[in-house]
Order: sequence, then structure tokens, then C-alpha cells
Amino acid sequence: MLKQDIHKSWQRFKVGLSIFVVGVLLLFTLSELHASLHYLSLFILFIGFAIAMLGYFGIFVQRFSFIKNKKPPPRF
Repeated sequence: MLKQDIHKSWQRFKVGLSIFVVGVLLLFTLSELHASLHYLSLFILFIGFAIAMLGYFGIFVQRFSFIKNKKPPPRF
């Protein structure tokens, strides 16, 4: 999982961010109707956050490994 494709990580981040936004919209619109809708929207929000952070972590690891494997500049 640590050496995954950056496109898969970017896709996972976008999906997680979309789910997060849906959770926020549900929280602001439906949470006043019933307490169970409030907790459902919070659950959706946190699931979206977790998926987005997994995607972001994959992007970060890929970028960090690129910097780590980069050759140093020549010495004079």
C-alpha cells in the first residue's frame, strides 16, 4: 500500500473529499430534523475524511519517496 500509484491515491482523495462534502451538506441541512440524522451525517463526514486522508497519505508517501530517491547535485 505504501508504494501505490499516485493516480489511485488522487482518485481516493477526490472520492473521500466528495463524501466529506456530502456529509457536511447533510449535517447542515438534515441534522435539525432528527438526532439519528445528525449522527448519520457525522458518520458519513468522518468516513469521507478517513478515505480522503488515506488518499492524501498515498500522495505524500509517493512524493516523499521521489524526493528521497532523487540524485544529489554534482559537487564542484
